[in-house]
Amino acid sequence: MANKKNKKKVQQNSESAKTAAASSSKVEASKAVSKKDAAPAKKAKAKKKNEKPGFFARIKNYFRSVKSEMKRVVWPSKKELINYSVTVCVSLIVVGVLIALLDMLIGEGLVLFSSLRG
Repeated sequence: MANKKNKKKVQQNSESAKTAAASSSKVEASKAVSKKDAAPAKKAKAKKKNEKPGFFARIKNYFRSVKSEMKRVVWPSKKELINYSVTVCVSLIVVGVLIALLDMLIGEGLVLFSSLRG
């Protein structure tokens, strides 16, 4: 398990080094461009970043993320599902019986306390 994490860290570090090298070359190239040419491009990029995706695009992104999350779910086996279901049903019955007993006990206590029986 630890080896997998270390491998991922090494891969991420190498990828970040590649992106840093690429960004430094972009910075050098952008310095060559005059300020007058760069101003309209920045405005166009700023508009696109601030724009909200359309309604259908958001729905598409939502279902895409739901699909990816559903792939990560660990589903129980049939045997586990049956065991869990039986456990829930037994728990419901036990709690229901306890509540009924407490209801009867409290009801009888109130009847005895108030002497309402004839």
